[in-house]
Amino acid sequence: MKIRITSRLIENLRSIIEGKSVAFSSLPTSLTSTLIHEGLLSIEAHGSKKSLRTNNPEALKSALPAYNEALSDLDSAESLIETHTRAYQATMSGNSKLRSERSCPGFLINAYNKIDCQLNGKPFTLNPPEGSAMYIADWQNFIVPKDILIVGIENMENFLKIREQRKVMESFLTAEERSVVFVARYAFSSDLMQWLGRISNRYLHFGDFDLAGISIFLSQFKPYVENRGSYLIPEDIENRIARGSRERYDTQYAKYSTLTCDDPRLRSLISIIHRYRRCYDQEGYILYQ
Repeated sequence: MKIRITSRLIENLRSIIEGKSVAFSSLPTSLTSTLIHEGLLSIEAHGSKKSLRTNNPEALKSALPAYNEALSDLDSAESLIETHTRAYQATMSGNSKLRSERSCPGFLINAYNKIDCQLNGKPFTLNPPEGSAMYIADWQNFIVPKDILIVGIENMENFLKIREQRKVMESFLTAEERSVVFVARYAFSSDLMQWLGRISNRYLHFGDFDLAGISIFLSQFKPYVENRGSYLIPEDIENRIARGSRERYDTQYAKYSTLTCDDPRLRSLISIIHRYRRCYDQEGYILYQ
């Protein structure tokens, strides 16, 4: 996706990051569509008119350089437009042609035992050493066996320490599934979600046990995995939430107090979080095995 930087684009992005809403047509259609899919923008309806806003300004701000490197600093990008010199462009963006292509398409994968996959139609063995992971750039041509459970992990510490969580992960395997492949998205990219939408494997989302984590799954992952996807909820989660963080709950309450869904297991988890008014970090499953 190539995003051309204009003064109007910068003005509208700045407004959104400041918490304001802008007209739906204010951003390039391709950028709007992608950011909505990634959960970084939301649509608000006002009669027949629509507007755009974000619920996570910092995440949006961090994601923008993936579409054009100069957007890492909106003030500098504005100055860049005003000068129109190739030398200044090179100084500000590190690239005199202002490349807008994403330099790192794809996502991270991990496993705690050997799994034979396919990449570009050729055999590919997934077997990262402990403490490491692999990166799949050509994700459109990456195939995992159908009897593998896919677990998406939000926290990088959990992702790199999968062997210390093996017992809890394997407790979610069905009789038809023989092992697990762990995946983690890269820099707010939607590539992982698109890949999940293409495969038929069952998907479990392992995030924090808080309202924000559940919202991320429902808004950003569930639309792609539909009935194949669910939230990873360990049997002992109520006991852990009971001694979790009240501050986290209080911080999130105003924004997510009305969060609900059709999944009875997730509704139960939301109810537990509200009952104790506490949240629990997924990193806890690394420490207590």
